Amino acid sequence: MIEIIITALIIFTISLVFSMFGKGGGELYLPVIITLLGIPFYTAAGVSLFLILLQSLSMIFVYSRKHRLIDWRVALLLAIIVGASSFSGGFVSASIPAIYLKITFAVFLLISAFLLFLNKGTKLKLGKFGVWHRVFSGGEYDVHILYLIFPIAVAAFFAGMVGISGGGLIVPIAVLLGGMPIRIAMGTNTFLVLASSSMGFLGHLAKSGVDWYLCVVLGIAIITGSQIGSHLHAKIKEKNLRVGLAAILVFAALWMILRSII
Repeated sequence: MIEIIITALIIFTISLVFSMFGKGGGELYLPVIITLLGIPFYTAAGVSLFLILLQSLSMIFVYSRKHRLIDWRVALLLAIIVGASSFSGGFVSASIPAIYLKITFAVFLLISAFLLFLNKGTKLKLGKFGVWHRVFSGGEYDVHILYLIFPIAVAAFFAGMVGISGGGLIVPIAVLLGGMPIRIAMGTNTFLVLASSSMGFLGHLAKSGVDWYLCVVLGIAIITGSQIGSHLHAKIKEKNLRVGLAAILVFAALWMILRSII
């Protein structure tokens, strides 16, 4: 019982921090559950996917209703791309050595973190071709949608092979190449995390089953943390959002490298 309580507290903390940046925290839930509870990998994976799904639902409510930062048309378009690409990546992952997948994805995370930290996104000049002018309840902006499709498809493909949601790459891509405001990119990403995690959970449920006791106990911690973190989002300055997300990407990349060599 003490192990479950400690796990719930750590999951709560991760959920709170990651929710402030519109992310699901999937890079950390699985290793935490496996390390502290010592349950089989497939059981832990099912619980982790369920937690990401719950956190995404919780974040969507706040980011959409309170902050009004989810651009639903862009989100639905990108969700189709993310879903198809992540499924394809997961389908072929068995034929590629895991260490290559982890190191490759870690490199992508580090590059994205470096660019976000230096705030280079606003300096990219991509012209007017493929620009989609967006007007919605959260604001008005231009997004270079044609410059997003292929990079996000590649990011989702690699994420599907590695076994995470891919938000760590999708948000920087949306900001750096698409020209999306970082708050809208983070808000829209909450729906993309839901799209990927729900499909993964349903597939795992059909194949391996799920430990519903752990899902409920840790799910309470997830929802509580994500609600607090999502509400704190608006209180963080944009510069701090960039630095904070960059720090999370670096941590996730180092964690990925560490797991690949141990």
